[in-house]
Amino acid sequence: MTWLAIGGVVCLGFVVLFVGAVTLLFVYASYSEKATEKRLRENGKPVLGVLVMANSQFLQEQSIASAPALVIISHEPPTPDLAAAMRDVASDLFELYTAEDSKIASLSPPEQKMAELIKNDSYREGRRNRVSLEMTQGRVLYMTDIWLQRDRLPDHVGASRVLACLATGQEEGEVMALPFGEEAAQRIYAAVGV
Repeated sequence: MTWLAIGGVVCLGFVVLFVGAVTLLFVYASYSEKATEKRLRENGKPVLGVLVMANSQFLQEQSIASAPALVIISHEPPTPDLAAAMRDVASDLFELYTAEDSKIASLSPPEQKMAELIKNDSYREGRRNRVSLEMTQGRVLYMTDIWLQRDRLPDHVGASRVLACLATGQEEGEVMALPFGEEAAQRIYAAVGV
């Protein structure tokens, strides 16, 4: 009977420890997310983003609150021509993602490098890579991981793929989607005609 009581206390201790650890992780993640947004709001600037890829269920179903995605961003002033060019580049990048190895082997070295980067599709906060100028017709674009929140997305994002973002830095930095209703986001969407 004593061993049963001791076993129960030990088991209860492990459960309490596990629940405490999960709670601490949740609190840390929440704090980290708020700190990141604060840094972005203090130091970031509004930029045009175009979705390269995201979970299709996330884009279609309202029940999924957030998901990782890959976008390309530009620090140029947003225009309809820039949005169209970025959509073309996003399509080309997605084609690299889905391409067979045999096709990639026949591509130019810059395209092969981009294929290698995009095929590493695990989400990494803060990851940003410059898109090969060969693929962008000379425009400076960055491919970056982003964590999308459903409540920040415009209804048209699935079709237009255009996303108003806030970004810090050029070659390195953080990025987040701006809430659809914010003035800076509305200016970007109006500038590109969506």
